[in-house]
Amino acid sequence: MIQQIEKQKREERILLRLDDLNFATREQLQVIESLGGDRNARRILHQMEKDKLLLSVRYEKKIYYLSNRGKERVGSNQSKLKRDKIQHTLMRNDMYIKLGMPNDWKKEVPINFGTETLIPDAMFKLNGIYHFVEIDNVQTMKTNYEKIKKYKELSNMIAKQYKHVPTLIWYSLSETRKRKLEDACVKSNLKYQIY
Repeated sequence: MIQQIEKQKREERILLRLDDLNFATREQLQVIESLGGDRNARRILHQMEKDKLLLSVRYEKKIYYLSNRGKERVGSNQSKLKRDKIQHTLMRNDMYIKLGMPNDWKKEVPINFGTETLIPDAMFKLNGIYHFVEIDNVQTMKTNYEKIKKYKELSNMIAKQYKHVPTLIWYSLSETRKRKLEDACVKSNLKYQIY
C-alpha cells in the first residue's frame, strides 16, 4: 500500500515535470527527478509508458512527453506539442541542469521595456541578479544580433532600475556561432556567458 502511494507520487512528479518541460530525455528526467541509476530510470519510464501516462518519440535518443492520459492525471492544459521544437527544448533542459536547476527558472516569459518586448528562452535570478538564457539552435545570426541589441537596451534599463547589470547566457552547438555571439556581446558591452 505504502509502495503504491510512493509510486503514484513519483509518477505525478514526473508528469508535472514533463508538463513544465514539454519534452525530456531519460537522462534529463533522471537528473531532475533523482530517479537513481540508468536501469531504475528506464524501468520507471518504461512502466509509465506501458500505463499510457507517457509517450515517446525516438531521435538520437528516446524523447518523452505527456500522453492525454498523463495530462488528465495532473490536470495539464498543455496544447499539442510541436515536434520541430524538440531539439530547442532539450537544449534548454540541458542548460537548466547545467545552471544548477534554479528554483525561479521561467521559460519564454515576455519582458516589456519601453515599446519593446523581449522573450528570452528562459530567465532566472541568481543572488538577486537577472540572468537571461538564449538557445542558439536554428535561428539566423541576424535574429541573434537583433536580440543582442535588445538585450543591450534592456540591460541599461535594469542597471538603472535594479542597480545591477544582468547576465546574458547563450547556448550554441556551433564553435563558429559561439565566436560570432561572443564578438557581438563584447561590442555591445554586455555581461555574458557562452556554453
